[in-house]
Amino acid sequence: MFHKEHDPDRLAAFLGIASGEVKAALDRLSELSLLAPSGDSPGALRAVNPSLGLKVLLQREQDELAWRQQRIEQNRAALAALAAEYTASGGSGSDGTEQLDNVDEIRIRLEALAESCRHESLVFHPVGGLSEEAIEASRPLNERALARGVRFRSIYLDSAVNDRVTRAHAQWMAEHNSEIRTSPTLPMRLLIVDTTAAIVAGLPGQAGPSALLFNSRPVVLAMRALFEAYWEHAAPFHGKASSEDDPHGLTPQERKLLQLLATGLTDEAVARMLGIGVRTERRIMAELMERLGASSRFEAGVQAARRQWI
Repeated sequence: MFHKEHDPDRLAAFLGIASGEVKAALDRLSELSLLAPSGDSPGALRAVNPSLGLKVLLQREQDELAWRQQRIEQNRAALAALAAEYTASGGSGSDGTEQLDNVDEIRIRLEALAESCRHESLVFHPVGGLSEEAIEASRPLNERALARGVRFRSIYLDSAVNDRVTRAHAQWMAEHNSEIRTSPTLPMRLLIVDTTAAIVAGLPGQAGPSALLFNSRPVVLAMRALFEAYWEHAAPFHGKASSEDDPHGLTPQERKLLQLLATGLTDEAVARMLGIGVRTERRIMAELMERLGASSRFEAGVQAARRQWI
């Protein structure tokens, strides 16, 4: 209940907390449209009907989410079209685009980019787990870059926290002032070095151990915009999947699984996008069905929609 008869200082005394904390809380409630200026007492605040205030807040969040999702899809479509156009033309482009066709060539380019990085390294890790060999090979490069003051921002799949080796590496990076987040899905493998170069792999039309190296500044900036869109959606890395921030107790991975299945994708396709095995995907789905009290996936979808899980 909002004690409208008290000013922030009296509220602080009543609650036994600092006055600054009360003022910050009131400012936050005003931002959320749960408090509004009082018409009876100029300069004071009044409580807004929670159902109305939360409705405004929910609509604002939905509009922002729709805008972010649209931006992600636009960038994904642009990158896919760019990759398809380049693949169709074959060979290296006159704009500095280069196709890398084997693992050794890719590693050589990655090492060179890591050594040339001076300001920022942005990475998508769209796999459920990293190999110890890959981590050991990259550790000296990362240490030298960190010593130069390079800022690392990396996004892993949510499922990566279930892999001991990957989780330990992410924790090591976080302890060395790198920013780590996780996302239910990622569109491709991606490394952006400063604003000068980017390597992508896993795009439509690519097969086997191949990658595209882009040096064109407009292309690199477009990829950076894609990274930023995913970064805004991604959750902070805590070392384990968390459902504490979700009103329905769902982890981001569980919610994304329900959303993907609702689009008609197969278990295999969903597992691949989440970076987990098919057996793991089916186990998670079985647990969700049990929580929903559903006897079939169709019924689970209906119940999830009814409970606003998706």
